[in-house]
Amino acid sequence: MALNTGGDAWIVAAIDFGTTYSGYAFSMSGDPLTFYSPGIWYSGQGGMSSMKTPTCLLLNPDQTFNAFGFKAEELYASLATEDEHLEYFFFQRFKMDLHFKNVKKDLCIKDVSGKSLSAMKIFSLSIKYLKDHCLKTMRDRGVETRQTDIKFVLTIPSIWNDRSKEFMRTAAVEAGIRNDSLVLALEPEAASVYCQRVPLENLKHGTGKTISVPGTRYLVADIGGGTADFSVHQVDDDGSLTELYRASGGPYGGIYVDEKYLKIYDTIF
Repeated sequence: MALNTGGDAWIVAAIDFGTTYSGYAFSMSGDPLTFYSPGIWYSGQGGMSSMKTPTCLLLNPDQTFNAFGFKAEELYASLATEDEHLEYFFFQRFKMDLHFKNVKKDLCIKDVSGKSLSAMKIFSLSIKYLKDHCLKTMRDRGVETRQTDIKFVLTIPSIWNDRSKEFMRTAAVEAGIRNDSLVLALEPEAASVYCQRVPLENLKHGTGKTISVPGTRYLVADIGGGTADFSVHQVDDDGSLTELYRASGGPYGGIYVDEKYLKIYDTIF
């Protein structure tokens, strides 16, 4: 694909940085529903396939990058089997640290064994991996790009305060994304805009329709691994959206269901 020499970005790459799973997609046309993803992420040993990869980061003993996602899980499990994992750093489900802690640039978070490292380092290396993987996917498909050709979108929970949002922006910049090419998007609001474009199946009549009819009011519930985010919008006469209630939510994601089950097992056994 020939490179567009225009000054404006002609590719939009969206990174979904989740608590349990992460992924990305990119679009190269004006049609918001025409987009591409890396395909399927595979777990080599477990035989699992997914549209996303686990948000897990493995660092070497000297704190340099080793692996991310399924590969990080598999390598750390292999190291633990041989009892060689103690000097390595393995981080998982660390996104929610930006919700519960007083977020500062020098914030430190602990890995699964209790060793602390800079949160900025952990987040920036993770975002860099997803960014680089996205660029590689483009190159593999014959898309030649410069940094100015791409507008990056990074999704964040609606419940995060300004400090957490600024932390993510700084981490993305340290990961190699230009600040003037970066947009932070609230997760439920991104889902709300998507719902405006995609036909919803009418089960009674077997026809598709959208919720873009003026006057329509609807609630979007984004139930993720770490947070549950909610937004309520109304479609105006000109097709724009009015926020009826401020986006809200809390730490009610799937990982907390896991924690409750573990407590039950502790009680029983």
